[in-house]
Amino acid sequence: MNQTIHPLSSVSRTEQTTSSSKDIHLLVGTGGSRAILFGTGVLLALAQADFRRFRSIGGVSGGSIPTALISANPDASALLSLVLDTDFNKLVKRRVSLIAFLTQVLRDPKPIEPPPPVGALDATAIGDFFNERIKHWPEVFWTTALSRQRKIVFTAGGIWQEQEDGALIKSGSNKIDLGTAVRATCAVPMLLDPIPWTSESGEEHLLIDGGLGPEGRCPISVPKQLFPMHNSFLVVVNVGEDKSTLHQLIDKVFGTVCDDRESLREDGPPLADNHSRIVVRPSTPLYGSFKFIMTRREKWQMILSGYTAAVEAFEKHGLLSGDTLSSARDRGIKALLLLAARRRPYSQDRLPTALEEIFANLKFDEGKFSEPTSVPGHTTEAAHSR
Repeated sequence: MNQTIHPLSSVSRTEQTTSSSKDIHLLVGTGGSRAILFGTGVLLALAQADFRRFRSIGGVSGGSIPTALISANPDASALLSLVLDTDFNKLVKRRVSLIAFLTQVLRDPKPIEPPPPVGALDATAIGDFFNERIKHWPEVFWTTALSRQRKIVFTAGGIWQEQEDGALIKSGSNKIDLGTAVRATCAVPMLLDPIPWTSESGEEHLLIDGGLGPEGRCPISVPKQLFPMHNSFLVVVNVGEDKSTLHQLIDKVFGTVCDDRESLREDGPPLADNHSRIVVRPSTPLYGSFKFIMTRREKWQMILSGYTAAVEAFEKHGLLSGDTLSSARDRGIKALLLLAARRRPYSQDRLPTALEEIFANLKFDEGKFSEPTSVPGHTTEAAHSR
Protein backbone atom coordinates (compact mmCIF):
# COMPACT_ATOMS: atom_id res chain seq x y z
CA MET A 1 0.00 0.00 0.00
CA ASN A 2 1.46 3.38 -0.99
CA GLN A 3 1.07 6.17 1.51
CA THR A 4 2.15 9.72 0.79
CA ILE A 5 3.94 11.41 3.67
CA HIS A 6 3.43 15.16 3.54
CA PRO A 7 6.08 17.58 4.83
CA LEU A 8 5.44 19.33 8.13
CA SER A 9 3.02 22.21 7.96
CA SER A 10 4.44 25.57 6.96
CA VAL A 11 1.84 27.47 8.99
CA SER A 12 3.52 30.46 10.64
CA ARG A 13 3.66 31.04 14.37
CA THR A 14 1.27 33.98 13.96
CA GLU A 15 -1.28 31.80 12.18
CA GLN A 16 -0.95 29.13 14.88
CA THR A 17 -1.63 31.71 17.56
CA THR A 18 -4.61 32.98 15.62
CA SER A 19 -6.06 29.49 15.26
CA SER A 20 -5.71 28.68 18.96
CA SER A 21 -7.53 31.89 19.85
CA LYS A 22 -10.47 31.15 17.56
CA ASP A 23 -13.67 29.31 18.37
CA ILE A 24 -15.35 26.57 16.34
CA HIS A 25 -18.82 26.17 14.91
CA LEU A 26 -19.28 22.59 13.69
CA LEU A 27 -22.00 21.55 11.26
CA VAL A 28 -22.31 17.93 10.06
CA GLY A 29 -24.80 17.77 7.23
CA THR A 30 -27.12 15.05 5.98
CA GLY A 31 -26.03 11.66 4.69
CA GLY A 32 -27.44 8.81 6.78
CA SER A 33 -24.77 6.24 7.65
CA ARG A 34 -22.21 8.22 5.63
CA ALA A 35 -22.73 11.29 7.82
CA ILE A 36 -22.58 9.22 11.02
CA LEU A 37 -19.29 7.52 10.18
CA PHE A 38 -17.53 10.23 8.16
CA GLY A 39 -18.58 12.74 10.84
CA THR A 40 -17.12 10.52 13.57
CA GLY A 41 -13.78 10.53 11.74
CA VAL A 42 -13.87 14.33 11.53
CA LEU A 43 -14.49 14.53 15.27
CA LEU A 44 -11.47 12.27 15.96
CA ALA A 45 -9.33 14.70 14.01
CA LEU A 46 -10.93 17.75 15.62
CA ALA A 47 -10.20 16.33 19.09
CA GLN A 48 -6.50 16.83 18.28
CA ALA A 49 -6.89 20.32 16.79
CA ASP A 50 -5.84 23.60 18.34
CA PHE A 51 -8.82 25.89 18.94
CA ARG A 52 -10.35 27.70 21.86
CA ARG A 53 -13.87 26.33 22.31
CA PHE A 54 -17.09 25.31 20.55
CA ARG A 55 -19.71 28.00 20.12
CA SER A 56 -22.15 25.63 18.43
CA ILE A 57 -22.36 22.04 17.25
CA GLY A 58 -25.08 21.31 14.73
CA GLY A 59 -26.19 18.17 12.97
CA VAL A 60 -28.79 17.61 10.27
CA SER A 61 -30.42 14.25 9.56
CA GLY A 62 -27.73 11.54 9.94
CA GLY A 63 -25.23 14.22 10.92
CA SER A 64 -27.22 14.84 14.10
CA ILE A 65 -26.19 11.46 15.50
CA PRO A 66 -22.43 11.95 16.07
CA THR A 67 -22.86 15.64 16.88
CA ALA A 68 -25.51 15.05 19.55
CA LEU A 69 -23.41 12.29 21.12
CA ILE A 70 -20.20 14.34 21.24
CA SER A 71 -22.09 17.40 22.55
CA ALA A 72 -23.27 15.34 25.52
CA ASN A 73 -20.00 13.47 26.10
CA PRO A 74 -16.71 15.09 24.95
CA ASP A 75 -14.93 11.71 24.74
CA ALA A 76 -14.20 11.20 21.03
CA SER A 77 -12.73 7.72 21.65
CA ALA A 78 -15.94 6.67 23.37
CA LEU A 79 -17.92 7.98 20.39
CA LEU A 80 -15.76 5.86 18.09
CA SER A 81 -16.41 2.71 20.13
CA LEU A 82 -20.15 3.41 20.33
CA VAL A 83 -20.47 3.96 16.58
CA LEU A 84 -18.46 0.82 15.79
CA ASP A 85 -20.41 -1.34 18.25
CA THR A 86 -23.92 -0.07 17.43
CA ASP A 87 -25.95 -1.90 14.81
CA PHE A 88 -27.91 1.08 13.49
CA ASN A 89 -29.99 -1.23 11.34
CA LYS A 90 -31.63 -2.49 14.54
CA LEU A 91 -32.73 1.03 15.45
CA VAL A 92 -35.34 0.98 12.70
CA LYS A 93 -38.13 -1.55 12.27
CA ARG A 94 -39.31 -2.43 8.79
CA ARG A 95 -43.04 -2.20 8.23
CA VAL A 96 -42.76 -3.31 4.61
CA SER A 97 -40.01 -4.86 2.53
CA LEU A 98 -37.69 -2.61 0.55
CA ILE A 99 -39.13 -3.96 -2.69
CA ALA A 100 -42.67 -3.18 -1.55
CA PHE A 101 -41.58 0.32 -0.53
CA LEU A 102 -39.94 1.04 -3.89
CA THR A 103 -42.99 -0.29 -5.73
CA GLN A 104 -45.24 1.99 -3.69
CA VAL A 105 -43.02 5.01 -4.32
CA LEU A 106 -43.08 4.45 -8.08
CA ARG A 107 -46.78 3.66 -8.25
CA ASP A 108 -48.00 6.46 -6.01
CA PRO A 109 -45.47 9.32 -5.87
CA LYS A 110 -46.30 12.02 -3.35
CA PRO A 111 -45.05 15.55 -2.70
CA ILE A 112 -42.88 16.29 0.31
CA GLU A 113 -45.63 18.43 1.81
CA PRO A 114 -47.76 17.21 3.37
CA PRO A 115 -45.69 14.11 4.17
CA PRO A 116 -47.37 10.70 4.40
CA PRO A 117 -48.18 10.14 8.11
CA VAL A 118 -46.59 6.68 8.19
CA GLY A 119 -43.31 5.63 6.58
CA ALA A 120 -41.87 2.29 5.55
CA LEU A 121 -39.67 2.25 8.67
CA ASP A 122 -40.50 2.79 12.34
CA ALA A 123 -37.67 4.78 13.96
CA THR A 124 -39.00 4.84 17.53
CA ALA A 125 -35.88 2.99 18.70
CA ILE A 126 -33.67 5.84 17.47
CA GLY A 127 -35.43 8.21 19.86
CA ASP A 128 -35.08 5.71 22.69
CA PHE A 129 -31.36 5.29 21.88
CA PHE A 130 -30.76 9.00 22.51
CA ASN A 131 -33.14 9.53 25.41
CA GLU A 132 -31.56 6.67 27.33
CA ARG A 133 -28.10 8.19 26.93
CA ILE A 134 -28.74 11.94 27.01
CA LYS A 135 -31.14 13.23 29.68
CA HIS A 136 -30.59 16.95 29.18
CA TRP A 137 -30.23 18.92 25.96
CA PRO A 138 -26.49 19.68 25.41
CA GLU A 139 -25.77 23.39 25.70
CA VAL A 140 -24.06 23.91 22.34
CA PHE A 141 -26.07 21.42 20.23
CA TRP A 142 -28.69 22.33 17.65
CA THR A 143 -30.56 20.47 14.96
CA THR A 144 -33.21 21.40 12.45
CA ALA A 145 -36.23 19.82 10.76
CA LEU A 146 -38.59 21.18 8.12
CA SER A 147 -42.26 22.08 8.17
CA ARG A 148 -43.83 23.38 4.97
CA GLN A 149 -40.31 23.92 3.60
CA ARG A 150 -39.33 26.20 6.48
CA LYS A 151 -36.79 25.38 9.14
CA ILE A 152 -37.75 24.56 12.73
CA VAL A 153 -34.54 24.77 14.77
CA PHE A 154 -34.15 23.08 18.14
CA THR A 155 -31.59 24.41 20.63
CA ALA A 156 -30.88 24.31 24.34
CA GLY A 157 -32.44 27.76 24.63
CA GLY A 158 -35.68 26.99 22.85
CA ILE A 159 -37.20 26.49 19.41
CA TRP A 160 -36.84 28.84 16.46
CA GLN A 161 -39.09 29.06 13.40
CA GLU A 162 -38.07 30.33 9.98
CA GLN A 163 -40.19 33.15 8.59
CA GLU A 164 -41.07 33.90 4.98
CA ASP A 165 -38.12 36.29 4.65
CA GLY A 166 -35.67 33.69 5.98
CA ALA A 167 -35.32 35.17 9.47
CA LEU A 168 -35.37 32.85 12.48
CA ILE A 169 -37.77 33.95 15.22
CA LYS A 170 -37.89 32.31 18.61
CA SER A 171 -41.28 30.65 18.94
CA GLY A 172 -41.00 29.99 22.64
CA SER A 173 -39.01 28.21 25.30
CA ASN A 174 -40.91 24.93 25.08
CA LYS A 175 -38.65 22.02 24.24
CA ILE A 176 -38.89 18.51 22.91
CA ASP A 177 -36.65 15.72 24.09
CA LEU A 178 -33.45 15.09 22.17
CA GLY A 179 -34.58 11.71 20.84
CA THR A 180 -37.68 13.24 19.25
CA ALA A 181 -35.62 16.06 17.70
CA VAL A 182 -33.17 13.57 16.18
CA ARG A 183 -36.06 11.52 14.78
CA ALA A 184 -37.53 14.70 13.28
CA THR A 185 -34.35 15.79 11.51
CA CYS A 186 -33.93 12.24 10.12
CA ALA A 187 -37.54 11.82 8.94
CA VAL A 188 -37.19 11.22 5.18
CA PRO A 189 -40.79 11.31 3.85
CA MET A 190 -42.30 7.93 2.96
CA LEU A 191 -39.26 6.21 4.45
CA LEU A 192 -39.53 7.38 8.08
CA ASP A 193 -42.53 8.73 10.00
CA PRO A 194 -42.84 12.53 10.18
CA ILE A 195 -42.83 13.86 13.74
CA PRO A 196 -45.87 15.82 14.95
CA TRP A 197 -45.09 19.03 16.84
CA THR A 198 -47.33 21.83 18.08
CA SER A 199 -45.88 25.29 18.61
CA GLU A 200 -46.72 27.44 21.64
CA SER A 201 -49.10 29.42 19.44
CA GLY A 202 -51.04 26.23 18.69
CA GLU A 203 -49.80 25.65 15.13
CA GLU A 204 -49.64 21.97 14.24
CA HIS A 205 -46.69 20.71 12.23
CA LEU A 206 -45.42 17.47 10.73
CA LEU A 207 -41.63 17.65 10.82
CA ILE A 208 -39.44 16.03 8.16
CA ASP A 209 -35.74 15.67 7.30
CA GLY A 210 -33.90 18.95 7.84
CA GLY A 211 -31.79 18.55 4.71
CA LEU A 212 -34.64 18.51 2.19
CA GLY A 213 -35.13 22.27 2.08
CA PRO A 214 -33.86 24.81 -0.46
CA GLU A 215 -30.59 25.28 1.46
CA GLY A 216 -29.58 21.67 0.98
CA ARG A 217 -27.57 19.24 3.07
CA CYS A 218 -25.74 21.81 5.19
CA PRO A 219 -27.96 24.74 6.27
CA ILE A 220 -25.16 27.11 7.29
CA SER A 221 -27.66 29.94 7.78
CA VAL A 222 -28.59 28.45 11.17
CA PRO A 223 -25.30 28.98 13.04
CA LYS A 224 -24.76 32.26 11.18
CA GLN A 225 -28.10 33.61 12.44
CA LEU A 226 -28.24 32.15 15.94
CA PHE A 227 -24.64 32.30 17.17
CA PRO A 228 -21.88 34.95 17.16
CA MET A 229 -19.56 34.29 14.22
CA HIS A 230 -16.73 36.78 14.83
CA ASN A 231 -13.24 35.34 15.31
CA SER A 232 -14.30 31.77 14.58
CA PHE A 233 -14.06 28.87 12.18
CA LEU A 234 -17.21 27.38 10.68
CA VAL A 235 -16.35 23.72 10.02
CA VAL A 236 -18.82 22.27 7.51
CA VAL A 237 -18.87 18.49 6.97
CA ASN A 238 -20.54 17.79 3.64
CA VAL A 239 -20.48 14.16 2.47
CA GLY A 240 -21.84 15.13 -0.94
CA GLU A 241 -24.44 13.66 -3.25
CA ASP A 242 -25.60 10.10 -2.70
CA LYS A 243 -25.41 8.16 -5.96
CA SER A 244 -27.14 5.04 -4.60
CA THR A 245 -30.24 3.83 -6.46
CA LEU A 246 -32.56 4.24 -3.47
CA HIS A 247 -31.49 7.80 -2.71
CA GLN A 248 -31.61 8.85 -6.35
CA LEU A 249 -35.11 7.41 -6.61
CA ILE A 250 -36.31 9.31 -3.53
CA ASP A 251 -34.85 12.56 -4.88
CA LYS A 252 -36.55 11.96 -8.22
CA VAL A 253 -39.94 11.21 -6.65
CA PHE A 254 -39.88 14.30 -4.43
CA GLY A 255 -38.12 16.49 -6.97
CA THR A 256 -35.59 17.53 -4.36
CA VAL A 257 -32.52 19.46 -5.46
CA CYS A 258 -29.88 20.19 -2.85
CA ASP A 259 -28.04 23.38 -3.74
CA ASP A 260 -24.87 23.15 -1.66
CA ARG A 261 -22.84 25.78 -3.48
CA GLU A 262 -22.85 28.14 -0.49
CA SER A 263 -21.84 25.54 2.09
CA LEU A 264 -19.08 24.16 -0.18
CA ARG A 265 -17.44 27.50 -0.82
CA GLU A 266 -13.90 27.45 0.54
CA ASP A 267 -12.47 30.63 -0.92
CA GLY A 268 -13.65 33.86 -2.47
CA PRO A 269 -13.97 37.28 -0.83
CA PRO A 270 -13.30 37.63 2.92
CA LEU A 271 -16.27 36.53 5.00
CA ALA A 272 -17.98 38.99 7.35
CA ASP A 273 -17.38 39.01 11.10
CA ASN A 274 -13.80 37.72 10.78
CA HIS A 275 -14.80 34.08 10.45
CA SER A 276 -13.43 31.47 8.09
CA ARG A 277 -15.12 28.43 6.58
CA ILE A 278 -13.47 25.01 6.53
CA VAL A 279 -15.19 22.45 4.32
CA VAL A 280 -14.48 18.78 4.95
CA ARG A 281 -15.70 16.41 2.25
CA PRO A 282 -14.78 12.95 0.92
CA SER A 283 -12.02 12.65 -1.65
CA THR A 284 -13.55 9.40 -2.94
CA PRO A 285 -17.18 8.16 -3.13
CA LEU A 286 -18.68 6.62 -0.02
CA TYR A 287 -21.30 3.94 0.48
CA GLY A 288 -24.99 4.82 0.14
CA SER A 289 -26.67 6.82 2.91
CA PHE A 290 -29.16 4.03 3.66
CA LYS A 291 -26.55 1.29 3.96
CA PHE A 292 -26.94 0.45 7.64
CA ILE A 293 -26.03 -3.24 7.52
CA MET A 294 -22.27 -2.84 7.57
CA THR A 295 -19.23 -4.86 8.57
CA ARG A 296 -16.81 -3.37 11.05
CA ARG A 297 -14.28 -3.00 8.22
CA GLU A 298 -16.76 -0.98 6.15
CA LYS A 299 -17.42 1.29 9.12
CA TRP A 300 -13.71 1.84 9.59
CA GLN A 301 -13.28 2.71 5.92
CA MET A 302 -15.77 5.57 6.17
CA ILE A 303 -14.47 6.74 9.56
CA LEU A 304 -10.91 6.93 8.27
CA SER A 305 -12.12 8.70 5.13
CA GLY A 306 -13.51 11.43 7.39
CA TYR A 307 -10.41 11.46 9.57
CA THR A 308 -7.89 11.85 6.75
CA ALA A 309 -9.99 14.47 4.95
CA ALA A 310 -10.29 16.47 8.19
CA VAL A 311 -6.57 16.29 8.99
CA GLU A 312 -5.79 17.69 5.55
CA ALA A 313 -8.40 20.46 5.86
CA PHE A 314 -7.35 21.43 9.39
CA GLU A 315 -3.68 21.61 8.37
CA LYS A 316 -4.53 24.18 5.70
CA HIS A 317 -6.11 26.45 8.31
CA GLY A 318 -3.53 25.97 11.08
CA LEU A 319 -5.79 23.97 13.40
CA LEU A 320 -3.25 21.14 13.17
CA SER A 321 0.46 21.98 12.94
CA GLY A 322 3.87 20.96 14.23
CA ASP A 323 4.01 17.96 16.56
CA THR A 324 0.22 17.77 16.80
CA LEU A 325 -0.07 17.49 13.04
CA SER A 326 2.65 14.84 12.93
CA SER A 327 0.86 12.84 15.62
CA ALA A 328 -2.48 13.10 13.83
CA ARG A 329 -0.91 11.95 10.56
CA ASP A 330 0.87 9.06 12.27
CA ARG A 331 -2.44 7.86 13.73
CA GLY A 332 -4.05 7.95 10.30
CA ILE A 333 -1.20 6.11 8.58
CA LYS A 334 -1.05 3.39 11.24
CA ALA A 335 -4.81 2.91 11.09
CA LEU A 336 -4.83 2.66 7.29
CA LEU A 337 -2.01 0.09 7.35
CA LEU A 338 -3.76 -2.02 9.97
CA LEU A 339 -7.03 -1.81 8.08
CA ALA A 340 -5.27 -2.98 4.92
CA ALA A 341 -3.78 -6.00 6.71
CA ARG A 342 -5.60 -9.33 6.64
CA ARG A 343 -5.56 -11.99 9.32
CA ARG A 344 -6.30 -15.64 8.87
CA PRO A 345 -8.79 -17.10 8.53
CA TYR A 346 -9.52 -14.59 5.78
CA SER A 347 -13.18 -15.64 5.64
CA GLN A 348 -13.75 -14.09 9.07
CA ASP A 349 -12.10 -10.81 8.05
CA ARG A 350 -10.72 -10.12 11.49
CA LEU A 351 -9.41 -6.66 12.24
CA PRO A 352 -6.31 -6.20 14.41
CA THR A 353 -7.19 -5.37 18.02
CA ALA A 354 -4.62 -2.55 17.91
CA LEU A 355 -6.71 -0.62 15.37
CA GLU A 356 -9.09 0.95 17.86
CA GLU A 357 -6.26 1.54 20.34
CA ILE A 358 -4.68 4.02 17.92
CA PHE A 359 -7.46 6.49 18.72
CA ALA A 360 -7.61 5.81 22.48
CA ASN A 361 -7.79 8.71 24.94
CA LEU A 362 -8.90 11.34 22.45
CA LYS A 363 -11.08 13.70 24.44
CA PHE A 364 -12.15 17.30 24.17
CA ASP A 365 -11.50 19.40 27.23
CA GLU A 366 -14.89 19.92 28.89
CA GLY A 367 -14.19 23.65 28.97
CA LYS A 368 -14.57 23.71 25.20
CA PHE A 369 -18.29 23.01 25.62
CA SER A 370 -19.21 25.37 28.45
CA GLU A 371 -19.35 28.92 27.17
CA PRO A 372 -22.48 30.82 28.28
CA THR A 373 -22.35 33.31 25.36
CA SER A 374 -22.84 30.45 22.88
CA VAL A 375 -26.46 29.95 23.90
CA PRO A 376 -28.96 31.33 21.36
CA GLY A 377 -30.68 34.42 22.63
CA HIS A 378 -27.54 36.51 23.00
CA THR A 379 -27.63 37.28 19.28
CA THR A 380 -31.28 38.17 18.86
CA GLU A 381 -30.63 40.89 16.29
CA ALA A 382 -28.64 38.50 14.11
CA ALA A 383 -31.37 35.91 14.41
CA HIS A 384 -34.00 38.32 13.20
CA SER A 385 -31.96 39.46 10.21
CA ARG A 386 -31.67 37.55 7.02
